[in-house]
Amino acid sequence: MVYGFLLLLLAGLCQGSFGLGYKKYPPFSWAAFWGVYCLCCIVISGGFAAVSGGVGVFSMIAERGPGYWLAPILCGAVWGLSAIGFSKGITMIGMSLVYGVSMGISTIVGSVAPMIINKTVPSGGSLFFFAMGLILTLLGVVLVTAAGVKRDGGAKGSALGIILSVLSGLGSGMMNVGFTRTEDFGADMLLNGAGSAAVSAVRWAPVLIGGCLAGALWCAAEMSAKKEWKTLTENGALKRCGVLFGVAIVWYAALLLYGLSSEALGSLGSTAGWILFNALALIVSVGWGLKTGEWKGHKKGALFAGCAVLIAAWVFTALA
Repeated sequence: MVYGFLLLLLAGLCQGSFGLGYKKYPPFSWAAFWGVYCLCCIVISGGFAAVSGGVGVFSMIAERGPGYWLAPILCGAVWGLSAIGFSKGITMIGMSLVYGVSMGISTIVGSVAPMIINKTVPSGGSLFFFAMGLILTLLGVVLVTAAGVKRDGGAKGSALGIILSVLSGLGSGMMNVGFTRTEDFGADMLLNGAGSAAVSAVRWAPVLIGGCLAGALWCAAEMSAKKEWKTLTENGALKRCGVLFGVAIVWYAALLLYGLSSEALGSLGSTAGWILFNALALIVSVGWGLKTGEWKGHKKGALFAGCAVLIAAWVFTALA
């Protein structure tokens, strides 16, 4: 159990840190930046799954048939398209509000939906602690979001920005739904002698490849429509590709570690673990925001209160 929480801590650190690589993307256009990033993620997730899973995993995958893998791929595709909405929404209503709305909905969908689908709803004391952890996480997200919106000068923008934020949260939560759909395949891999890292990698592969492929195709269409392909050949493009590959590794490490922790934490690993994963990622991202000067000259009372509530959410959820 302690090992599982340590893995989850590392996962949250990576998840809260990889966004630092999103701050700049010149000389690329937005679509070129996101498209290259999606391709990097496909190469990393698919390559690691193939190498770590070994030759035997391919026959196991084939035995399940395409129908088995359709659900996690579609869940990934929904997430991939919703991530585009997340980015577009930021330009309309600002980072703080989009992140808060999206993360709040993602936490609910990604933790509750798998329990209902897999019929693993906890009972008694476990249900109480789980519910309290979820409620406190949402409260913490609200407080941090409110602080960010106030820092940015208020909630400005359009109804479309809010809609895109909601859709982004739903799509992000679907990532975890897709991941939990392959729990039995992971169990079969373990019985066949596969390591935990290989299990996590193979289970994530259809979700991530489906999502990143959907994102890459969208970006290709947008680059064609706006005639932005030339940005891929401008000075500094190769260096930016290297940075994006590094960012993709950190992001993939977050999900891989989350997958490892869900195996180690048992029946609630991929449900309660999703709450803990999101809560810690938000705390870490706040820390990076403070370090990089995003909050310089602004009041931080609500921000620190939100982080304290998120820490309390960690305690309650861990007790579930």
